[in-house]
Amino acid sequence: MYRYRITQCLSVGRFATPERVADLRAAGITHILNVSDAVSQVASGEGSFREVVWLPMDDIHHIPDSVAIEALDALHRMAAEPGAHVYVHCLAGQLRSPTVLWLYLIACGFDPQSARDVIESRSPDAAPGTRKLVGPDLVLRVQLHGLANYFPHPRGEVIVPYAMNND
Repeated sequence: MYRYRITQCLSVGRFATPERVADLRAAGITHILNVSDAVSQVASGEGSFREVVWLPMDDIHHIPDSVAIEALDALHRMAAEPGAHVYVHCLAGQLRSPTVLWLYLIACGFDPQSARDVIESRSPDAAPGTRKLVGPDLVLRVQLHGLANYFPHPRGEVIVPYAMNND
């Protein structure tokens, strides 16, 4: 499996390739956020996805605060659209994309451990919030940014964990 549904409207996984488009569309994916260091291979447009955003990140250094906030704002904008289901991906779906999703859940009110538990229970290879990517002040910055910009969430179902028995 290369993709995992984390909440009602957010999924995470490996790189979105042209070969995976049909499966992503069948899973109800409407938007894609690429946080890998490789340019997107899928595009938005009629019969495809409403929006595809690429915010390059590497998996060797801490995510700069400004890049994290930009990714969270893009994710929030996409997730807030009616009927949206956002697929957040990197290359392997283990570090960057789960970490961005973890930060978003924290920005939406989850405590860090609960957000980690939700992601790891649904995506077994994920390592959200690894110290390799997250600096010491980023969680607080994300919490404050989310409080100032994401409340109340326009679509509460976006942050409801996906029932694991639905898989």
